[in-house]
Amino acid sequence: MNQRVLVVVGLAAGFFWCTATGQESPLTLDRVVVTATRTERAQFDVPASTDVLSRDEVRDANLRVNLSESLVRVPGLVVLNRQNFAQDLQISIRGFGARSTFGVRGVRLYVDGIPATMPDGQGQVSHFPLNAVDRIEVLRGPFSALYGNSSGGTITMTTRLAPGPSEVELTGAAGSHDTWRAGANVTGGVKPYAYALDASRFSTDGYRDYSAARRDVVNVRAAALDTPLGRLRLTFNAVDIPEAEDPLGLTRAQWQDNPRQASPQALQFRTRKS
Repeated sequence: MNQRVLVVVGLAAGFFWCTATGQESPLTLDRVVVTATRTERAQFDVPASTDVLSRDEVRDANLRVNLSESLVRVPGLVVLNRQNFAQDLQISIRGFGARSTFGVRGVRLYVDGIPATMPDGQGQVSHFPLNAVDRIEVLRGPFSALYGNSSGGTITMTTRLAPGPSEVELTGAAGSHDTWRAGANVTGGVKPYAYALDASRFSTDGYRDYSAARRDVVNVRAAALDTPLGRLRLTFNAVDIPEAEDPLGLTRAQWQDNPRQASPQALQFRTRKS
């Protein structure tokens, strides 16, 4: 009889001990921030395949309409301009993204630290403000996993933001088929504050019938740099594409008859990017 009482008391004591243990608050660990390297390092010393395009390399002798104008010189990177503004560029890094029929997949895109890749993995580069670029960084290979999974590479654009006297720049370009681009860029500020405003419009009637396009891009940045309270950056980016017609493909017979014509299906269903 005494043995049974001891067993019951032992079980009850164990139950109350477990209950008390379960009510204890969970242990909260300090936040850990992971960066690429602990300190700044020269590009040659970084264990990764990287390329950096400067502001002059992006802007000089380029129309500044498509990212393909500048990235074509980066090794290991293939940028195909479909010559169709209803479809985005096809970008592949070491084969990643080569099977994408539209948009950019397998490659992470960033503008001023803001992801341009959606949760499903598809990215767009139509809103990249090439007129305001400061530099473009391309990271190839497995080291790009620092920016997330499913990333065969990373393309990061940083726009110009530097305190100093106000600067106003007006740019323009024109070509055949009523193609033109106009842009305005304003930068300045007094340390530690800086601002930048960029607006551009691109328009074309296209080489083929039913291939007209128009695109407006606005990028605004304001920042407080190196203040006693830290750093604050505000970024606004918007793109409007009211017109981007898609003439679709042609058969061999149609192309031989008139290579500039649009597919009958394109005219019937008014295929376009909206």
